[in-house]
Amino acid sequence: MLEGPWGPWLPGFVREALTSDGERHDAGVHHTPPRVVDQVLDRALIHAEPLDEQTTVLDPAVGGGAFLLAMAERMPGTPFDIVARLHGVDVDPLAVATTRAALSLWAGGDVALDTVRVGDHLVDDPFATKRFDLVVGNPPFLSQLRGGTPRSQAQRAALADRWAGVGGYVDDAAAFLLAGVDALADGGTVVLVQPASVLGAIDARSVRERLARSAPPRALWVDPGRAFAAGVDTVALVCRRGDAPPTVDVDGVAVDRPSAASWAPLLAAAAGVPVVPRPTGGATLGDVARVTAGFRDQYYGLTDAVVDDAAGAHPLVTSGVIDPLDDGWGRRPTRFAKRSFDAPAVLLNRVDPSIDTWIRDRLVPKVLVASQTRLIEAIVDVDGRCVPCTPVVSVEPVGGPSIWHLAALLISPVATAWLVTEAAGTALSAAAVRVSAATLAALPLPDDEQAWDIAAEASRNGDVAACGRAMLQAHAVDDDALYAWWWDRMPTR
Repeated sequence: MLEGPWGPWLPGFVREALTSDGERHDAGVHHTPPRVVDQVLDRALIHAEPLDEQTTVLDPAVGGGAFLLAMAERMPGTPFDIVARLHGVDVDPLAVATTRAALSLWAGGDVALDTVRVGDHLVDDPFATKRFDLVVGNPPFLSQLRGGTPRSQAQRAALADRWAGVGGYVDDAAAFLLAGVDALADGGTVVLVQPASVLGAIDARSVRERLARSAPPRALWVDPGRAFAAGVDTVALVCRRGDAPPTVDVDGVAVDRPSAASWAPLLAAAAGVPVVPRPTGGATLGDVARVTAGFRDQYYGLTDAVVDDAAGAHPLVTSGVIDPLDDGWGRRPTRFAKRSFDAPAVLLNRVDPSIDTWIRDRLVPKVLVASQTRLIEAIVDVDGRCVPCTPVVSVEPVGGPSIWHLAALLISPVATAWLVTEAAGTALSAAAVRVSAATLAALPLPDDEQAWDIAAEASRNGDVAACGRAMLQAHAVDDDALYAWWWDRMPTR
């Protein structure tokens, strides 16, 4: 076996160095550092059958062979026998050659390497008839919502044929989870690195539901610091055939198993988000307010209607000027349509006719809620003058609670904890809250109306701290740790 700091890992590092940023992006391929491989496998093997001299392993997107090398070092047997039980697939012939070279170096050169082959594990798997005890690896992240990586129509059709209901915008990495489970022997375990969004994304729900029935998650490893160059938060799901235990091991902590509707609570638990039980039934924000947000049409329909005017009759409000109960319009510069403004205002007579009605419908008293923030941030538009800029959400009362009551509800510690728990991993960063009209509309109203009145008065006075305290009482949540966690995320504390 080659000695030294690199040894058999060297071919993988060389392949990574020879791959351009553009090639890595388009193929969704990023080298897995050995320390990350070790962390993932250490977590996974706790929940797998003990390794023995019959254990077989598959990496369905083998890349530079990092996962197979790490498994080789853990498995009992002679190098020749171990390598014969390690299988790898990749669409890239260079990846296959790299892995073969790495395993040959590890074993001393005298091994058969026909168990690492060129192929597409999702649609043309060369090991389709075999079943494995372990499926491991870091499959390509190929988002279907960005340029350069969406599947072709034929590829989408092939996935839909293989797994009914799966396709559309499901990331290829999630499809590899399903293919990995299909390749498992009875009692087998799959552990694959995934974008964190797989845990909570609506488009991945069909994948989660299939896994919950066939190989429910046993453990979750959470990348603490974006170890990959992919620019996304990552996790590793450990799933095993058989019945699901009541808890999931999240970085060594047992967390109650969530429903397949969203596994984001697992990620929230890893991030230390306080657990706040959410009531079922009862009235919601959507029952007392119209909750809406613009999309592309509303955004582009304003591009010719925005000017810099501190005295403008209709301020354009972007997420960047919204803090909890603090409107920064005119005090902080903001960007819209690739331009910088000190005080962007909308000229109604220049608005594209296709969105004119939508814009005028928003000119009512309302609460405006920012998106992609560390907690729910909202301001009150008392006079109904402001125009929300996509993706700002507009919450407009339709009877019942006042606009100040709605603002208090939205900026409360309880609401932030609920949204972070339910949508963890789906925002642009692990620290952000992904706000949408649908998630806000589903927020439960508090039962203690007297405490809610106190919170509403505090919101009218701009007292964020007092508002937060009162809303804890309104929701009957006595939790100083929750308040401290919420206050620590406050941008203007």
